[in-house]
Amino acid sequence: MPKIAVGDIALNVRQWGGGAPVVLVHGLGMSSDLWHHQIRPFSERYHVTAIDLRGFGRSDRPHGIGLYSVDNFTADIAGVIRALDLDPVHFVGTSMGGYCGIALSLSAPELLRSLSLCHTACRSSIADDVLAARTAALKNQSMDEYAKLVSAQALAQPADPIVTEWVEERVANNDQEVYAQVLTEGLRSFDAAEAVASIRLPTLVLVGEHDRIIPPERGRDLASRIPHSHLVEINQVGHLSYMEHPEAFNESILQFLAQH
Repeated sequence: MPKIAVGDIALNVRQWGGGAPVVLVHGLGMSSDLWHHQIRPFSERYHVTAIDLRGFGRSDRPHGIGLYSVDNFTADIAGVIRALDLDPVHFVGTSMGGYCGIALSLSAPELLRSLSLCHTACRSSIADDVLAARTAALKNQSMDEYAKLVSAQALAQPADPIVTEWVEERVANNDQEVYAQVLTEGLRSFDAAEAVASIRLPTLVLVGEHDRIIPPERGRDLASRIPHSHLVEINQVGHLSYMEHPEAFNESILQFLAQH
C-alpha cells in the first residue's frame, strides 16, 4: 500500500487480515520484515499492521539532530493509528519498539487496548558491554562487519545459521549514520521507570532466557512496575525470540490477545 504521511515523514506500512487491530513495531536496525513468522498466524485472527519506523525499512530516513528520539517514533506510530482509524489497537513491540509502546501508553492510552512488550525495559537498558562494543564497531567497521557483531550478541548460541544470515543481511542494509544516531541519541535518554506504574492497560511482558542485549532481569523489573502485568519467559532464546523460537513467541502473544 502507499506510504502513510505523518507530518513531514512518509512511513512504510503493511497490512494483512481482518478482525481486531494489532500493530507490530520492530526494534533497532530491523523493519516490518522481522515479523515473517508472525504475519500468517496473527492475520488469521486479527487485522495486522506492521510499521517501518522512520530511518528503517522503506520509510523515510531523514538526517538531522534530534530526529530519532523515542518521542518522535511514538508520535509517528500514533499518527499511523489515527490515519488508518485503527484505534484502539493491540500493540506488540520488541526492544526499541517496546520503548515506543510504553511511551505511547503514557502519552495516548486511548489509542491502545493492550500492550505486549517483548525483550524490552522501562529505561534504556542495553547492557554496557554490548553498547560499548557496538559504538566502537559503528565508528570503525562497515555495516557488513557490524552485522556479524549484532547477530553474535543478539542470538542465543549456538545459533541457527539460517537465522544468523537473515539477521546479518537486514542489519547490514541499514544507513550507518542513522543507525548510530538512534543507538546513541535516540535510546540513551529513554527512562519511564517511575511513570510505568500509571499504566492501566492489560500488559504482557516477554523476556528471553539468554537475552544479552536487554537481559531478562530488566524485563522482570518492568513487569514488576506495571500493575497486574503478565510475565512470560521463553527458554533457550536470546533477544530475537520471534525468529529463534517463533512457535513459543506466537503462542504467548496470541493467548494473551485472546484474553483481551
